[in-house]
Amino acid sequence: MAKILTVVVPTYNMEQYLDECLHSLITEKSDELLEVIIVNDGSTDRSSQIAHTFSDRYPQTFRVIDKPNGHYGSCVNAGLSVATGKYIKVLDADDKFNTADLNDYLTYLTTCDSDMVITDWCKATIKCKPYRYRTYPEWHGKTFKIEELAPQGKFRGVMMHAITYRTQMLHDIDYHQPEGVCYTDDVWRFTPLSAVRTVSFADKNIYCYRTGREGQSMDHSVMMRNA
Repeated sequence: MAKILTVVVPTYNMEQYLDECLHSLITEKSDELLEVIIVNDGSTDRSSQIAHTFSDRYPQTFRVIDKPNGHYGSCVNAGLSVATGKYIKVLDADDKFNTADLNDYLTYLTTCDSDMVITDWCKATIKCKPYRYRTYPEWHGKTFKIEELAPQGKFRGVMMHAITYRTQMLHDIDYHQPEGVCYTDDVWRFTPLSAVRTVSFADKNIYCYRTGREGQSMDHSVMMRNA
C-alpha cells in the first residue's frame, strides 16, 4: 500500500529532543502507512547522526535529507518536494506526536479524501507533559465545505499543529514556504486555504507542542530579537 501520510521534521541542532520526537512516530502501522522525512538543516550537533540511526533501523519509514542551513521554510520545501504520502503534516523536531492515537489516525486517513484534516493537539511542558488541550468536539467525525467553516472564529484560529493537508493539493497550487525568515507557520496555515474545498475533523489528539525550551522561537526574548 502507498504511504498515506508524510511527516516532515525540520531539524536544526535538536539532538536533545530528536530521538524522543522520532520514537513517537513508530507505531504498528508506521512501516506500511507512514513516511517520515527528517530534514537536517546544516546541524552542527548529533542531529544528523540520530536521524540516520532511525533511517538505518526503519528504512521503510524514515528518510533523511542533509542540506546546508536555509532555515525553517527551506526544510518544509525540501520535504514537500519529495513527499509521497497522500497527506502531509509538519512536526518540529523539539515536539512529538501522541503515539497512542497515531496508529488510529493513519487508519482514519486511509478512508478520508478531504483537502484538509484537523486534529486535536496539546501544549506541553519542557518534559512534554500536557497541560492545555485544543479540541474540536463539536466537529469530530464530520466533514464540511470550506464555506461552512470560514465564518467560524474557532476555525480561523486553527494552528498549524492541528493541520494535515492533502499533498497533491499543495502541489497543484505550487505551494512554497517563504525561506530565510521566522514565523512562516502562518503561511502554512493560510495560503493553502485558497485551494481547500473540504475539511474533516478527526477525533484524535496527535500533536504535542513542547513549550519552555530556551531559545524557542516563541520565547518572548527571542520574538523581540527576531522582530
